[in-house]
This record gives sequence, C-alpha cells and structure tokens, in this order.
Amino acid sequence: MSVRLVDRAAAVARVVGDWAPRILILLCALVAAVALTDLALRAALRLDENWDGLAYHLPFAAMRAGISIPYDLSDQFKGFFEGFPPLPELTQGILWRLTGSVNAAGLANYLAFFLFITYCHVVLRAPFYLVALISLTAPLVLIHTTVLYVDLFGNALLAIGLSSCLYLYLFPEKAGRAVIVGGLAGLTAAAWSKYQMAPIAGLAFCMLAILCWRSRRPIGVSRRQFATLLVLAVSLASIPYLKNLVVYGNPIWPIRVPVIGEMLPYLRNQLLDDVANQQPNALRNLGEFPLFVRSLFEIDVPTHYANIARWNVDQWGLGPDSLGFRMGGFWVTGIVTYLVSTIAMLFVFGRRTAIVAGVSIIGVVSFVGFLPQAHELRYYLFIPLTLAAAFGMLFPYVRVALPKAALVLPIMVLVLFFQMVSENATYYKIENVGYVRAAQDWGAADWWSKLQRGQTYCTVGFGMMARSILMTGATMSEYEIVVRSTWSLCPAGSIVITTDGIQGPR
Repeated sequence: MSVRLVDRAAAVARVVGDWAPRILILLCALVAAVALTDLALRAALRLDENWDGLAYHLPFAAMRAGISIPYDLSDQFKGFFEGFPPLPELTQGILWRLTGSVNAAGLANYLAFFLFITYCHVVLRAPFYLVALISLTAPLVLIHTTVLYVDLFGNALLAIGLSSCLYLYLFPEKAGRAVIVGGLAGLTAAAWSKYQMAPIAGLAFCMLAILCWRSRRPIGVSRRQFATLLVLAVSLASIPYLKNLVVYGNPIWPIRVPVIGEMLPYLRNQLLDDVANQQPNALRNLGEFPLFVRSLFEIDVPTHYANIARWNVDQWGLGPDSLGFRMGGFWVTGIVTYLVSTIAMLFVFGRRTAIVAGVSIIGVVSFVGFLPQAHELRYYLFIPLTLAAAFGMLFPYVRVALPKAALVLPIMVLVLFFQMVSENATYYKIENVGYVRAAQDWGAADWWSKLQRGQTYCTVGFGMMARSILMTGATMSEYEIVVRSTWSLCPAGSIVITTDGIQGPR
C-alpha cells in the first residue's frame, strides 16, 4: 500500500513538475495582457494634464499635423519647434487628426512601447510577457506609457536598435534580414525623435556595423546590401540635424552644442537657461557622471513623500532643495536585480559571450553618464527597456539549459512587478478625462464666458503657458489665443491676459 502511495505521489510530482512552468508562463502572459490593456484604455481615455504636454507637446502636435486651432505658440517655444526632431509630435498629431479626438495624442507613447514589445516577441524571440512585465517594473516606463511627454516614444525605438545589436551578437545563426532592417529602422526613427537619442543611436549604428561586417555566418543580407542599408539609414537619421545646420548653423538648434559651445549659434531664453538648474541644490558641483550613478541607483533619493507620489512623470520631488529632485525613477531593486540576473544568464549562455556582452551593456550605460542631463532618467528609458529585452532573449535558452532554475525567474518577475503595481497603482487608474475636463481642472474653462469671438487675446507669463491652449474654447475653435513671454511681444490691438486677470489692450 505504501509503495502504491509513493508511486502515486511521484506521478503527481512529475505532472506538477511538467505543468508548473506552463502555468507560470500562462500566468505571466495573462498579467502582462491585463496590464497592457489597462494602460491602453488609460492612454486613450485620459488626456494628460501635465504642464509640458499642454504647454508645447500638444501645440507641436497640432502644428506638425496641420490641425487648425486659433492658437499661436509662445515665443519661448518657437525655437524648439523649429529645431527639435519632429517624429513624436507628428505621430501625436496624426493620431489626433485621424480620430478627431485630442485624447488620441496620448496614445503615441503607448503605441511605440507596444511596437517595442511586439518586435522583441516576433523578431528577437523574447517572450512579450517577460519584456512587458520587466519594462513596466521601472516606474518611469510605466508612467510615460500614458502621458504626452515624448521620452518613451524615442527610447522605445532606440531600444529596438540596441536590442537588435545584442541579438545579432548572441544569436548570429538565427539573425535574419528582419533583425538588420528592424535595428536600423529603430535607430533612424530614434534619431528623429529626441536630441538625447542621437549620440546613443550613433554608437549603436557603429556597433551594428561592426557586428554585421565581422559576422562569419549569413545574416540575411550580403555585406554590400548591409553597407547600402547602413548608408541609407544613417543618411535618413541625419536629415533633421543637417537641416538645422544649414538653416540655423547649429545641428541641435536651438540648444547650445556641448564642448564647442560659443562656436555655433544657439538660442538664449529663460526655459533653456533653467535646464542648467535641473539638479538638486546640494549636488550641483558633483559632476554629471557621479550624479548619474546616484540617480540610476537612487542613492539618497527619498523612498516616500508625505503628500506626493514617490515617482512621477519628471521626478520633481519636493523641488531643488530635495535630493530626489530630477533623480531616480528606475527603482534600484529592479534595476540591480535585472542587471545581475541578465549577466548571470549570459554566463549560462557562455563565459566569453557573457564577458563581451556584459562589458558592452555596462559600457553603453556608462556612456550615458557623460551625456547632458544624464541624471534625468526619463530621457534614457532605453536602459530598462533594453535590459528587459536582453532578459527575454536569454530566458528560452536558460529554460532549456537549467529548467529547474529557470522556474525561479518568472516568479521573480511577477513578485517585482506586483511590488511596483502596489506602489504605483494610481498610474493604472482608468478615468475619462477629456478636453473640457482638462480645461476645467486648469481653470481655463472659467475664461470662456469672459472672452469674445473675433477678438485676439494675448496670454503672458509662465503661469499661462499650459492653460492657454485650453482657453481656445470648448471645441478649441471659439477664441483666438496668442501666447507671449512678455507684454511687449503681444500683437498690437490684442487684449492682454495674465494670471491676475484681463489687463487691457496692448
């Protein structure tokens, strides 16, 4: 009898052992699908009310897509519109124009993130559920999936290119034309998205060229074909910068070029001057790389605040006097765990591979530390995204090589993900916030009854920039609004409005 019980127990254990990995994977896939669906609904139903989105991303989107509204952009942002890479806001504007809803502009980041996950799953064979859950464990990635800020948009595209480089190195025998074309396209689109992406995209172009040129195995294209594709991609990526150089004499107009500084023209205004002050007051003289390291690992960054969320869209914290000002956002526990886990998985894959790939990953991250505003991690969201892709690419191999040990990995991913869900539940909240609701929240709707059709109104001052586009009326077509930094710049005959009220005609 006892022998039969032992045999039955052994049989049950075998069945459980066979099904446990499948159940875990199914659970991970279900959780990822629910999270992605939730964020899609949040992005579609909720118009982002953060200052930057209303002050210039939404106006840029309208201008890029040719959407006519009675609104004239602030003089302080015109240089940005002239010079900044156009792809993110153009995408926002196209979504707005196609749907007829301004809320659709908020889907741009989500769609870029979803494209990254899909590319990893289909082309790089990294399970979508792992890539999604690990990416969303980084608070700033989660937050930026549903806002008008365009940081995640460019970083998702950049992560496609960098992940393609890693895949080409790890699995050259599996790499095909899709990896080459996808990687080059991702890097090109990233360069069209944000200035911060350009140096890293340039580095990745070089990495991809070396990997393809030195590969001894077929990679889906010949060397001549790859050279043609590379020249085409780099040429396309360079267009916004060459245009700026020809038109304004500065490839990153209106920003001051690092190092050579005064040799090229750039725009001076209050908003650009404020960029130099986006560091905690106590750490101003620390230097960018040490500041980046402190930010990446959230050293001395507060773990909670009394009245605000621990993580938010731009890590404002309690302002410059706080050590959390513009610092952190990847969650140190998550970033360390996944960095160590990925390097450990690389050693399972192969010692030499682990050393080269590990050094490359650390090298790219370290390179970021020397770039302007490196401590503001929202500009460099590709770091957790690429780490998630690397983890996902290696997991199928580790699952075969060490099936029992691989069981721990999905459990770890779920535990870390749910920990961040518990601390960031507000960013999963689905609520219907349309244009009129946003205008009411900003106090812009209060002005509608005070304005007259056919009259030009000039809003003046920093405090009016974000609400001004909302003052154009309930359908964004009733009242003509011009935004200026000072009274003297208002059009002749316009009625000037400040935060104190209607001041009278210019």
